[in-house]
Amino acid sequence: MAKLCVALDTDYEKAINLVEELKEYPLIFKVGYKLFIPYGREVVETIKRISPKAELFLDLKLHDIPNTVRNGVRGASQLGVDYLTLHTLGGKEMIETAAGVKGNTNVLGVTLLTSHDGGYLEEIGVSLPKEEFILRLAKIGLEGGCDGLVCSAHEVEFLKERLGDFLAVVPGIRPAGFSKGDQKRVATPREAVERGADILVVGRPIVEAPNPKEVVEQILEEISK
Repeated sequence: MAKLCVALDTDYEKAINLVEELKEYPLIFKVGYKLFIPYGREVVETIKRISPKAELFLDLKLHDIPNTVRNGVRGASQLGVDYLTLHTLGGKEMIETAAGVKGNTNVLGVTLLTSHDGGYLEEIGVSLPKEEFILRLAKIGLEGGCDGLVCSAHEVEFLKERLGDFLAVVPGIRPAGFSKGDQKRVATPREAVERGADILVVGRPIVEAPNPKEVVEQILEEISK
């Protein structure tokens, strides 16, 4: 069964209260820049203490010279996080160097952000069709040692058909009736699972809900069918 990941892209107090509220559910909690930059180790350790059975996803999208990324991955592994993102645009050498020190942390390669579309590729001078560009980045990531890929629900089936099975982490998930926000490539939880998603990343529909438990239960029921 696919897993549900709650993106804690909110202020510290609200994030911790949400973890407390949702600790009974089988979830992954994702920490990004908004929490990790000001709170670092503190927020990671607090989440793990409140919800010890939950998995922790550190979403930093590392992209730098190989040695710098290696140091970042080693540090994340020492924190005991279960998942960590890096950009496949960093190239095979960077990814291989990172994978060599990841320990028990699953390294996830980011291809094209869900806020980007074909117009973005034109803007940066990439002439490849979007699907071919994503496929190349995905192949670099997996060959370099990534445990999985972060990709839109619209690319999961396409990538698995060409690259074989891998851990597919899919953001841009919007339950029926929720706004797309700034995401251009979105899908419902069920649509994403049917296309091959293994981890569904959901932020605002849960974080901003009057009753987060209700939304979590709705999604878990939807993806278990």
